[in-house]
Amino acid sequence: MRTGLLFLSSVIAVAFFISASQIIVADADAQSVSAADRLSIEQPRYSGRWKGNDITVEYSYSKDQGQMDLSGNVRFSYSLIMGYTDLRNFRLGAIFLDQNGKVLEEIGLAANRGSFNPIPFDRRINLPSNAVFMAFSYQGTATDMGRDNTSFWFSPIH
Repeated sequence: MRTGLLFLSSVIAVAFFISASQIIVADADAQSVSAADRLSIEQPRYSGRWKGNDITVEYSYSKDQGQMDLSGNVRFSYSLIMGYTDLRNFRLGAIFLDQNGKVLEEIGLAANRGSFNPIPFDRRINLPSNAVFMAFSYQGTATDMGRDNTSFWFSPIH
């Protein structure tokens, strides 16, 4: 009797594991960005500013025939500039979204290491056909002459 119960319990556990795995895979495919973090790209030309906790991105774009010229500057927060001496592995990305905020594509815009001087970027991008929003993401590490490190990042994807 115990062997049958143990076998039945094992079968039920495996069934739950397979079901949970399928749910996790389905959720991973449905990545999106909340409305508060979306920037409209429906106008043919636009200039704006996006502010995160650690950086400000001054950007402008122009669109033509499924392509976008996206340029601007990344400026670092006062707390990073005054608290640290060296920037390591900084990356700025753009995330393109459909009308529901679903992620269509992510691209890199800028990468840098060294000083906290403004970082320019200028990219020509082939837009996904149904992109109506974009969002910014970033990551990096700030150091103070190798004594103190802090990682900073922002990803609006959930």
